[in-house]
Amino acid sequence: MKKYIQLLVGVLLSFTAAAQSGQVRGRVFDAYSKTPLVGATVILSSTQGATTDAKGEFSLDCSGVTPLTVKFVGYETFNGSLKICDQYLQIGLTPSNTNLNEVEVSAASSETNTVLRQPQSIGLLTRRELSRSEGLFLESSLNLMPGVRMEKRTMNGGQRILIRGYGLPAANGNQLNFNGAGYKAYLNGIPVTDAEGVTVLDDVDFSTLGKVEVVKGPASSLYGTGIGGVVKMFTLRPEAQTTRLVQEGVVGSYGLWSTNTRLESANERASILVNYGHQNYDSYRVHTSSKKDFATFVGDFRSSDKQSISVYAAYNNSFNAMAGQLDSASFFNKENEGEAKYLENNGRVSYESFRSGLSHTYAFTDFLSNTSSAYFNNYTQEQASAAGLNSNMAYNLGGRTEFNFNFANVLQGLTGTVGGEYQKTISFRKTNALGAGGTLGGITADLEVSAMQYSAFTEWNLQLPLDFTLIAGLSANRVEYGITDKLTNSANPTHADLSGYKKFDAVVTPRAALQKLVTPNVTAYASVSQGYSPPSATTVVVPQAGRVLTNLKPEQGTQYEVGSKGSLLDKKLSYQVALFHLKVQDKIMTQAYADPQSGSILYTISANGGEQTNQGLEVALNYSLLQREEGLVTLVKPFLNYTYSDFTYDQFTRESIVKVNNVNTRVVTDYSGQAVIGVPKQNFNAGVDVELKLGFYLYTTFQHVDDMPITYDAKYRAPSYNLLNAKLGWRKNLGNHVSLDVFAGGNNLTGDLYYNMVFLDAYSSSNNPNIYLPAAYKPTYFGGLNFGYKF
Repeated sequence: MKKYIQLLVGVLLSFTAAAQSGQVRGRVFDAYSKTPLVGATVILSSTQGATTDAKGEFSLDCSGVTPLTVKFVGYETFNGSLKICDQYLQIGLTPSNTNLNEVEVSAASSETNTVLRQPQSIGLLTRRELSRSEGLFLESSLNLMPGVRMEKRTMNGGQRILIRGYGLPAANGNQLNFNGAGYKAYLNGIPVTDAEGVTVLDDVDFSTLGKVEVVKGPASSLYGTGIGGVVKMFTLRPEAQTTRLVQEGVVGSYGLWSTNTRLESANERASILVNYGHQNYDSYRVHTSSKKDFATFVGDFRSSDKQSISVYAAYNNSFNAMAGQLDSASFFNKENEGEAKYLENNGRVSYESFRSGLSHTYAFTDFLSNTSSAYFNNYTQEQASAAGLNSNMAYNLGGRTEFNFNFANVLQGLTGTVGGEYQKTISFRKTNALGAGGTLGGITADLEVSAMQYSAFTEWNLQLPLDFTLIAGLSANRVEYGITDKLTNSANPTHADLSGYKKFDAVVTPRAALQKLVTPNVTAYASVSQGYSPPSATTVVVPQAGRVLTNLKPEQGTQYEVGSKGSLLDKKLSYQVALFHLKVQDKIMTQAYADPQSGSILYTISANGGEQTNQGLEVALNYSLLQREEGLVTLVKPFLNYTYSDFTYDQFTRESIVKVNNVNTRVVTDYSGQAVIGVPKQNFNAGVDVELKLGFYLYTTFQHVDDMPITYDAKYRAPSYNLLNAKLGWRKNLGNHVSLDVFAGGNNLTGDLYYNMVFLDAYSSSNNPNIYLPAAYKPTYFGGLNFGYKF
């Protein structure tokens, strides 16, 4: 019997040893773009290592439980533990902020999708940049990017983003000062911009973003409309081969507090992230408090090496009180007050939305793959202002498909993309008058608006001799609008019908670029691209007159750009430099029409006319003065960003009604040669990041914004300002399960006077308009704790 027992134990031990030895295989990829990372270093137990191949794959001999480390330039290092051999690992790495030129981007069609190899200016924010401050407000990070400016109307909403000075259409005053236009925004591949070209960011949870890409200038060959460019946002991705529970909390001045509770899990076949968050802010200004609740689900599922499915769903419920704007005197005197009519009407914006999307990727062969997605969004919005109460319910649905071709090993390095995108938005808009004390009055507008956009696109990359790459592409785009005025009925015979339909002619927008690989770490490029931005549906249909402007055309822009990107001094210095010339034609302007007897303005009509020329310089520098794994100080990294903007109007006229000898007279004013409103001449940002081996870190940021014209004649200007921000923290892994991040910081530490937004071109209708939405007059402070537990 004893002999048989010893034999059985020997057999079991042999099976155990076999399970604990063998070969581990895997794939290393960008956690956001899913692009394989070629040349990543994989180390087992500090004794053996491998480098990933062209598919991002590796294989290593292993025996039993052993530490696993994966490194790649520009990405956070993965440190884990290998418990079982003979398995295939999926390891997704997230970008760091050390060398962003090496990071893969999704806004590309080439075989090599790093920022370095893209012949256009692309800004990139990783989780590190997004968390430089309290991590709740995107503008604090996005405004450090050269050529980009983000403003907001409320504490947590009403944002608009300007890219290279574009995004302020001259169609009417409302479009100048509300939400975003002229660019396209995506969240996890789902359009945030609706079919009218309007971008509302109120329901985006910035605290859970892990990466933001900004394509500067027209990108129509892949994304259709938008002269300004494209903003692509991505939620956080789970750490590879890990299941983790995270609790984050932030508190700050003026009743700021925020919490996030998150479950993250990733293995060989799937990764999921579930997050619930709440934000509350009493605010520094009367009647401007905000509250926000949100829930997010992100899932990536791989049924095989060839097929994957991604799912995204999010719910948001937000509320922002509005106090209106301040006039210049109140702003410069730092007064805490609101507009009487806003306070009387209980000015506010409430926003509830649901956003969902499904994406499927399939690799048919090594040469051909397809990614197709479908999405559905809906929201309800109620906004009370000085003018009345606006209620809006909208549905946004559509789909996108891309066929990606890779003939790099056959036809001289040829890769390309062919695809199409469809989007439809249906909205129901009602306006009620508000009486004394904000009491609800009668319906003054009841519109059903339908907007559709169609786009077919293609872009190809060809490797040429002498390390040149040629990129060429184009898209064909069409937009159509329909408006039904529900107040036009038999019971309301005197109502001016605002119904109408407009289908724009198809617009073809090409793009071409030539890039030279100067050294393995330096590129230079020249590009030309075209884009277009259609007017919104409410601009096409004229209020009061009941007319449809069938001759109104989209604005069209052509951009010429030269630049260089790279890493020097043994990759310690990374840089991007870009010079651009953007010409916008068919600018949409307003023309006033008055009663011939009284001279009173009856309505305004939009028309194409005038041009805008934007010329600028953008520079981004990052220098790793010290970067090492051992020693007391592990990182010292200063950075510097600079933007110079020489933007002017050409052949640009506007009509207005003025008193001449006590008679209302129409006056046409030529603003040609004047600087574009709402754009500072120069922006300068600098900072230093310091990290210690013990886990302590310090992030400091200085930001200078020039003064800027806020009227077309440049007579009135918003003041310049300087901001000094800092964040001090301690971040450490305690054992194999617990991670902590404790931090505190402050914004505007010098107490400089600045603004969140300025209403533009308001002096044309008032001698002392309310135009400033002030930021906090005093320094604000915050602190937080992030706790993570690995199972």
